[in-house]
Amino acid sequence: MVYKIFDLSEKESWYEFLERTVSQDIYFTPEYFEISERNGEGKAQLFIYENGQDFVYYPFLLRSLNDIPYAEGIRRKYGDLYDITTPYGYGGPITNMTEESDKKQLFRQFEESFHSFCSQNNIISEFVRFHPLIRNDKDYKDIESTLNRHTIYVDLSLDLHDIWANYDNKNRNRLRKAQTNEYFTMVHRSPSELDNFMNLYYKTMDKKNAYEYYYFQRAYFENSVELLRDHLELIEVLMGDKVILSCFFMHYGDFIHYHLLGSDEEYMNYSPNNSLIHYVVEWAKSKGKKFLHLGGGYAGDTDTLYRFKKRFNKYGDLPFYIGKRIRNEEIYHQLVKDLPVTENYFPLYRHPDFTLQTHLSKR
Repeated sequence: MVYKIFDLSEKESWYEFLERTVSQDIYFTPEYFEISERNGEGKAQLFIYENGQDFVYYPFLLRSLNDIPYAEGIRRKYGDLYDITTPYGYGGPITNMTEESDKKQLFRQFEESFHSFCSQNNIISEFVRFHPLIRNDKDYKDIESTLNRHTIYVDLSLDLHDIWANYDNKNRNRLRKAQTNEYFTMVHRSPSELDNFMNLYYKTMDKKNAYEYYYFQRAYFENSVELLRDHLELIEVLMGDKVILSCFFMHYGDFIHYHLLGSDEEYMNYSPNNSLIHYVVEWAKSKGKKFLHLGGGYAGDTDTLYRFKKRFNKYGDLPFYIGKRIRNEEIYHQLVKDLPVTENYFPLYRHPDFTLQTHLSKR
């Protein structure tokens, strides 16, 4: 079971393998993982399984269970405990293989090797947010994959006429009205000019009653700007002299992703977000990108955000799968057997109610 483990002190090794894969994207870079590591979400690790020239590339966050107070007795019995997750966004294992039968064989070998690694390192559970465009959920069979929701993409390899034809009628009408009335100016800012974005972002989170996790601190954005550098685009929408919308896009290889946005609700009737996305479609296509990924809704396939994004590609649904695997059944069940919740949350010992209790107990 030959495998290698790299951390962030070995970024060159990450890139030596990443640049040989067929699925290069920002979510697999060491810098993207470093943002989460600096944010206290776990230690960035890269697991490489090799068989000759073929390999599986699997980056993840290794999280200690030491901050879970009620697990102290279990830790004394078994030693330090860990679990793993992919960061906010998308991830999972990818490979340099393209031929399907050989890829299946390689993944079977990788899965056996990775399970051995988890057993040796007291890794209790694993959670994966698979990549909707790459569809690596199809390759990783050693984990329970379930459909979480759909996301929307725009195929930038089409000509602009065909992209426009895939917009729905209401979207096209709003874009024509905005263009006719010259409502908006699009401005590319230096990503380090965060003040407008931060102000609008927090207002948007308040309006959406977002989970506490999404109230990223300023340091999170500053780290993103520092680490992602040339792969981050900050675009603002102005109405007259007023900034009414500010949005980060991430791009790498063939992909560009609609990332995080803040907006002024007083101006949403003018549809600035429609105009921004249409602008980015044209801009990203001119830069040679092949896919604009817009993501999905807040709560699934029925909310207003999902329906808004679908206006940009009537045929653009992509299935977003998540993966769950208990790597040590005995310890996992000891951790959760006395918990006073039964809802479908994974891993259950990291339920937000317990996370909040732990945070409050440290004050």
